[in-house]
Amino acid sequence: MTAVLDTYRDDPVRFVEEVLGHPPPYDKQREILRTLAVQRRVSVVGANGSGKDWAAARAVLWWLATRPRTIAVVTGPTRRQVEQIVWRELRAAYKASRVPLGGRLSGSQWNIADDRYAIGFSTNKADNLQGFHSPELLVVVTEAHAMPQDQMEALKRLYPARMLLTGNAFSRDGEFFDSHHTKRHIYAGVTVSVYDTPNFTGENGGAPGMPTEEDVEERKLDWGEDHPLYQGSILARFPDMLDDSLLSRSAIEAAVARWEGDDSAPEHPHPLGETDSPPQPLGEGNAVHRVGEGCVDEGYRLGVDVARFGSDKTALCVRRGWSVEYLRSFSRIDTMRTAGEAAALVDEDGGDVVVADEGGLGAGVVDRLRELRAPVYGVQFGGKARQPGRFANMRAELFWELRRLFNDNLIAIPPDEELISQLLGLRYDVTSAGQVKMESKSSLRRRGLRSPDKADALALAFMEPPGLQIWTRPPQRAPTAAPAPRPRLHRPPLRLWRPRQPPGGVVMGAHGIGADAERSSRHSRTDGNPECTGSARGVGQGCGARG
Repeated sequence: MTAVLDTYRDDPVRFVEEVLGHPPPYDKQREILRTLAVQRRVSVVGANGSGKDWAAARAVLWWLATRPRTIAVVTGPTRRQVEQIVWRELRAAYKASRVPLGGRLSGSQWNIADDRYAIGFSTNKADNLQGFHSPELLVVVTEAHAMPQDQMEALKRLYPARMLLTGNAFSRDGEFFDSHHTKRHIYAGVTVSVYDTPNFTGENGGAPGMPTEEDVEERKLDWGEDHPLYQGSILARFPDMLDDSLLSRSAIEAAVARWEGDDSAPEHPHPLGETDSPPQPLGEGNAVHRVGEGCVDEGYRLGVDVARFGSDKTALCVRRGWSVEYLRSFSRIDTMRTAGEAAALVDEDGGDVVVADEGGLGAGVVDRLRELRAPVYGVQFGGKARQPGRFANMRAELFWELRRLFNDNLIAIPPDEELISQLLGLRYDVTSAGQVKMESKSSLRRRGLRSPDKADALALAFMEPPGLQIWTRPPQRAPTAAPAPRPRLHRPPLRLWRPRQPPGGVVMGAHGIGADAERSSRHSRTDGNPECTGSARGVGQGCGARG
């Protein structure tokens, strides 16, 4: 039996169709099974009655039957969901199998050997989920939208080879919600709407017990098409945005659509100044996204967000006009290399200004760019906002302006899953003083999210510095008449102290009579920084300041 079933190890769809037999899966169920065969983390959001758990139960049978040493754990927020829904489907398919699957199926357990079994249970204690270890562990979480986060974290600490989440679009936070939003770069997502099911597509001649057109019309009349219950249970759509979300999913998707539609200009050459010979790798670099000229020609900006902690990444974002031309994040790169890469981008494209995060390690990058005579402007995210009555700090003001660009359908961003996830995860609050305040990065980490490095670089790239005089290398301007010379103020000459010399030429000094005579003077020290041509209040720094 084992030798025969081993041939289905990498093909769960064929296993379900040929071994388990009737009823056959429909297209979306095949998609779930195919995705699980190749992806470590899979999250399925589906309409009510769309057959998510039907596919999950058969995935457990496939996994255990085709691997000699493996464990499958099925869990969920309620015992009823695990035992009466998923495990009932599993028992029915086990008994109807065309090929004996072996082992002993009893209650919510299927035992083939001591190191080869499946178990289903629900618990209210995260500690009860520990102890399941196998080189090929499958974890299935049903009704994942209602699963407590501490239990989800306990399951992830088992380090499963595969993890399958199924649920409805009724949650507003937690692992399942994040798997389709801020963690969508980690999870392979599958969405199953009512309109994807056999009674609407006509597959397999329809499916008794699944939603029908009459059911959908009743829900439409009962709730209305804009109601969250209709959106979630019929269309499998999460709410467009939470009450405290900075950006809506629709606004972000529209910005991506504008970027993808911008294909009229030639591709931008040479990432990070590379030539025909390949560059050395920049730490652990992510994919580079580029596009041609922006949708309007309103200048070139480079935003630089500098990593602060070991898990954070440094990010570079270039925009021309409203369109992002270049986006990359990388780790384990020092400040000097970061400054060099930023300067290379500016020299290559003739950039107008580099807007760099100056907090923490970013100060070193800004200092080095000034030494390189790059047109750099330093920004303190935690510094005073230009409109302190409205915003708690500069970071809140920058992201609120970024929000306006999205909502006004101006900005165009690449289809970068990590960037999209970070933008979807941005949240804000309003203080008792009426100031907008962005969620802190420490709070993001408590929610299991990483620092939004690419989103920060994007916000910096779309910032408009307050004045040209703050640049280290100002742009060329038409010559103007020289200003009238300022009148010189009369100051009395500086009188220097000299030691009193007694007759005989000896000096009465600190070491007594006989010391050699020495002259000393005190000169007032001034800051002679030639770059100090103005000051910037509220944003970034004044000349000579260090963050």
